[in-house]
Parts: sequence; C-alpha cells; structure tokens
Amino acid sequence: MCESTVYSMDGVKIMEDVISIKINDDIIDLADILNQKKQLNGNIVEIDLDKHSIYVDLKN
Repeated sequence: MCESTVYSMDGVKIMEDVISIKINDDIIDLADILNQKKQLNGNIVEIDLDKHSIYVDLKN
C-alpha cells in the first residue's frame, strides 16, 4: 500500500497511515486507512515518496 506519515517541520509526527490529502488554500484535510480525519492549517513543504513522508509547515 502507499500510506504516508505526516510530520511538522520540526519532526513531530502528526498522523500515520495517511491515504488521502485534500488542500484548500491553507487548510490541509488528512484521512488515514481507518478513515480517521484531521485538519491542519499550514502548507505542505516536502513530499518524500521514497520514505513515505510528508512535511508540513504549520500556521497558528
């Protein structure tokens, strides 16, 4: 499968097994393999497909 883990820019794990990401301006909607959802305010900075890692710069 192609799940990814989402991290903040300082390396804090935000969510594992993410299979869906939707972006609307500064809002990032995440969903995992169990359809648990999380909404973040920020921007995706890096996607590393080899390591299945996504890095997000969170906004307050």
